[in-house]
Amino acid sequence: MTYEAHETSHQNGEPIELYTFTRGGVVISRYTSHDEAVTVGGYTYSTWPGGIKRAEVIVTTEQGRSSLRLTVARDFPIAELVHLRPRTGIIGVTVQRYHRADASDLIAFWPGGRVLMAKRTRTGMRELICEPRSVSYQRNGLTRKCGRNCQHTLYGPRCRLTQADWGYATTIAAISGTTLTVAGVEPGMPYTGGIVERASGGITDVAYIVEASGTALTLDIAFYGAAVSDAVTIYPGCDWTMSTCDTVFANSANYGGRLNIPSKNPVTESAFN
Repeated sequence: MTYEAHETSHQNGEPIELYTFTRGGVVISRYTSHDEAVTVGGYTYSTWPGGIKRAEVIVTTEQGRSSLRLTVARDFPIAELVHLRPRTGIIGVTVQRYHRADASDLIAFWPGGRVLMAKRTRTGMRELICEPRSVSYQRNGLTRKCGRNCQHTLYGPRCRLTQADWGYATTIAAISGTTLTVAGVEPGMPYTGGIVERASGGITDVAYIVEASGTALTLDIAFYGAAVSDAVTIYPGCDWTMSTCDTVFANSANYGGRLNIPSKNPVTESAFN
């Protein structure tokens, strides 16, 4: 029997769904909605206590309504990864489906997207909210604005600074909430607006430096599971002025601001005042 025949059968249909999660294009886990682990195509799909419950997927012309919602246990690994370590990179998800009587007839039930968030439910479970790839295709691109300050993203393609060249390796000396004290910083570097990276268990966590005072760094989020003596790498920030671009980074040739823009708006003000 074909997949369609099993799907419409009142007696022979026994659907099993396979969930594949990726990070950075690399598979990090495989799970099944079945009550026992299954092996399909040479890959083993594990179960998790509490299972995976999927809400109905409504396919419409409104892309946002094609989202995928999965209810899982609070300690489901992907839910913990998204909730506790929100900057681990894009977590991709695909859903395949077949009927137990014929594992060879496997279809792409939900061809792919990414996990946006892990929301806590009233019952103490987690709801993984996933959006299809097509949503990102429909978004408007960023439009560049003109101003005296640089418009480029630090370490981005237009900035042309290579982030790895500016990293300073150090260790954590103390932790208090979102305040991270490191063993040392590179003298003279402006770390406010910079980045801290910490690698653990094959995952690189990232936090942004809201304020820097000596070796004390105030982060926008606390590092999950960080401990004293853990290795971190810190990168300087930028205030997007020509002064910093030139004196700190020696990158004035790629400065993205327009220093000679008139200070008066010719549309709303007289140039002769």
